Amino acid sequence: MTGAARAATIRPFIAFIRKQPGAGFGVSFPDFPDCVASGKTIGEAHQNAERALALHYWRLCNAGMRIPEPSYMHELDARRERTDGLVALIAAPDLVVARERAAG
Repeated sequence: MTGAARAATIRPFIAFIRKQPGAGFGVSFPDFPDCVASGKTIGEAHQNAERALALHYWRLCNAGMRIPEPSYMHELDARRERTDGLVALIAAPDLVVARERAAG
């Protein structure tokens, strides 16, 4: 399946936006522990999370690594993942868009 076809059929990834003491908002992805973002506002943090996920996704694909299937909330609870904060759903990036964002 191509990256574009996969992105069109895959459900979004869960992200958590949390207030950071004195530093705006931080974003984390339970399915991608090494992928984080931040912003001064919730909107900026969400936008930066989209970019961070696109870049992370692109790096994994280029390295030939497996992209995990997005988790469901109940799976995160069962794994005892941290689930506090504002829940945001971030669409799986189209690889063409991911490459453009990584280059820009």
